Amino acid sequence: DFEVAVPLLTMQDPTWLSTIANQVAPRDEGLRAVLGLRAGPLRTPVEVRLATPRRTAPDEVQIPMTWSGALAPWLFPRLDGLLGISKVAPQLSQLWLEGSYRPPLGRPGLLIDQALLYRVADSTIRRFLELVASSLVELAQRGA
Repeated sequence: DFEVAVPLLTMQDPTWLSTIANQVAPRDEGLRAVLGLRAGPLRTPVEVRLATPRRTAPDEVQIPMTWSGALAPWLFPRLDGLLGISKVAPQLSQLWLEGSYRPPLGRPGLLIDQALLYRVADSTIRRFLELVASSLVELAQRGA
């Protein structure tokens, strides 16, 4: 429910989303093989920074956010975007993320991104949204 989800999403400690983001690992075994990684997740510690949430319509809330590598931000893409929640129907909401990123390392980084790493970014964002949605449902069920 939109009216339940909005306070749960907007009133959490800002580190909540960073904690969730750091649990994300893309589920792309084929990509792992192409990159020569035999085991372990494709991940780096990340930091998620949030700006003040804003209600852009009676049935939509947007939170400006930045997602970047916590240890070596120059080596990983930085995502600038909006995390949003929109009312779809009574007791049904849609969680979404709209944004853009620029691959690191200039032209070589752009070529590698176009060939392979955009799949990592896509998989990571999808998994992040799944985990945020699951967390919101869990918080709502606990009555948090």
